Amino acid sequence: PDVIDGNTFTTTVVDLNPWVEYEFRVVATNKIGGGEPSLPSEKVRTEEAVPEIPPSEVSGGGGSRSELVITWDPIPEELQNGEGFGYVVAFRPFGTTTWIQTVVTSPDTPRYVFRNESILPFSPYEVKVGVYNNKGEGPFSSATTVFSAEEEPTIAPSGVSATSLSSSVIEVSWTAIPWKMSSGRLLGYEVSSF
Repeated sequence: PDVIDGNTFTTTVVDLNPWVEYEFRVVATNKIGGGEPSLPSEKVRTEEAVPEIPPSEVSGGGGSRSELVITWDPIPEELQNGEGFGYVVAFRPFGTTTWIQTVVTSPDTPRYVFRNESILPFSPYEVKVGVYNNKGEGPFSSATTVFSAEEEPTIAPSGVSATSLSSSVIEVSWTAIPWKMSSGRLLGYEVSSF
């Protein structure tokens, strides 16, 4: 409260964050103004509560063959609302209905890597990350699409030929490799001379 009656010696402070330590000072005021603040009270921790805020910036991708890498921004300690804080990572292949869930027990961890030989390269997955602590499960982030790891090209371009155009220029040409988008994004070619 902003101002408390001069005959009142207790008050209730509301809208505090759960599981956070607070100190309080009291300042006496009159018509002229405020006096010096009191010494701080002992630290008092609010009670635990279920987490209310899911991780932000849920994303991912990359990694090695047969991996699905999921990343997020960790929740700061003052928003974890209690002990035993961790994350629930849920994902499923795009177009399916059953979520695969796993628990990440470290509150500072910003990622989870799912490894499985059955993961096809560059496959879309629906991903969301939730929160929990000793009081229960909090909300999940909104679902986002993350692609599994890409696969490196397994064949080389064919039909490579070179034609001299001048004393300092050679034109190199080749036949494009057959590429499936299901293997990843073909970023380009490297041309080297030796």
